[in-house]
Amino acid sequence: MEKKNPIFKKNYEGYLRQLDGVDLSMCESILGIAVDKEKGIAKIPFFRTHYQVSPLGVVDERGKRPDYGICVVLLKYLLMCPTRIPPETDWISYRDFKDTGQAQNTGLSSYASQEISKRYTGNTLPLKAAVAALGGRPPGTEYPYDISAVLMALPRIPILFLYNDADEQFPAQASILYERRAASFLDAECRVMIDWYVLEYLKRVEP
Repeated sequence: MEKKNPIFKKNYEGYLRQLDGVDLSMCESILGIAVDKEKGIAKIPFFRTHYQVSPLGVVDERGKRPDYGICVVLLKYLLMCPTRIPPETDWISYRDFKDTGQAQNTGLSSYASQEISKRYTGNTLPLKAAVAALGGRPPGTEYPYDISAVLMALPRIPILFLYNDADEQFPAQASILYERRAASFLDAECRVMIDWYVLEYLKRVEP
């Protein structure tokens, strides 16, 4: 999701300036992340890859800046840190969030699910393997789907991934659900980005 546009550089630098006024130690227990208090660096896993975030920038395990989408998600995750952990853990779809008023975001969210459905129609085994490779674990509740798994996008941001393959009556269908409280940690734009990364990472790790 790399963006070659000056506006993205400007936005990135603006988020870094905002982060300079955030006490990262206050985010540690709320977000469930590690913070190096002496260096002022938050250490955040995003889909099993670890990043370091500070007012100086966002870098991966190799010391390189990831693409713009990941930077935005990680920076907003810190900037939006609530003062307490919200209790709402019921699973809902993108359109059920109160902050999803933009039609463009809704379309982008549907795009990821639709592309997953098309890619893996009649090809469930590679999808099962890819979900497992991303750390998918069984949800606490049984769902009537061919695949049901919880993926950790970020600490406090689990995703319920559901998939039914096509049959004689219905086409394949993938769903990406979030806990209702996810809106307290990330805005609608970031949740759409995460949907897109679910698609991309599944493609990367599939056998």
